[in-house]
Amino acid sequence: MCDRFSLHARPEELQEKYQVQQMEAVFRPRYNIAPTQSIPIIVQREGQRQLVEARWGLFPFWAKDSINADFGSVSNKKIFERIIKRQRCLIPSSGFYGWRTEGKEKQAFHIVMKDQKVFAMAGLYETRMDPRGQLQRSCTIITAMANTIVSSYHNRMPAIMDEEEQERWLDPHMTDRYMLENHIYAYPASAMYAYPVKPLSGDEEIEESELMEEIGPSLWLVKE
Repeated sequence: MCDRFSLHARPEELQEKYQVQQMEAVFRPRYNIAPTQSIPIIVQREGQRQLVEARWGLFPFWAKDSINADFGSVSNKKIFERIIKRQRCLIPSSGFYGWRTEGKEKQAFHIVMKDQKVFAMAGLYETRMDPRGQLQRSCTIITAMANTIVSSYHNRMPAIMDEEEQERWLDPHMTDRYMLENHIYAYPASAMYAYPVKPLSGDEEIEESELMEEIGPSLWLVKE
């Protein structure tokens, strides 16, 4: 599961890393991204990769869990067939947050790559026209079984993709759901690190970089 994440990469960094040809999204460093907010996503349209904006959380009434989607479950549903075949995306992230409860204590932590680089989460997106005739996009993060880091607090985690998987995920000719599902798996815990942070503010407008600062050693997650 993922209901908060961060993205503090520069636009030019995303453009280079993900070979984006068209930059439509305007964004700034974000440290407390929450559902319903606008986020940058990478889509493949008209033969080129584009960085566009989308609302985090699918619009349609049938999207039961609009911010996260278990690919194994939604791929069996007729209502998801079109967007799985035609509207897949990548959602860049610098890290995502989790919470572990021990007795009465609830500790927030930030999960990142050990090399501190931005990574891509698999996603789906939908489009619709608003009453003014303006195109709106919404998106959801695909989840996979949790690795040993995330499983300490939840059984699902974002489906993180390497460069080859990103290429296949965005390929418009790749429409077989079983082949797509092969790219949804628990990302290796050995490549990741989780560390304690101060409690996230309930105010989603607070975006201080201090939110992702390490406040002490982890007693239950091991650095490898």
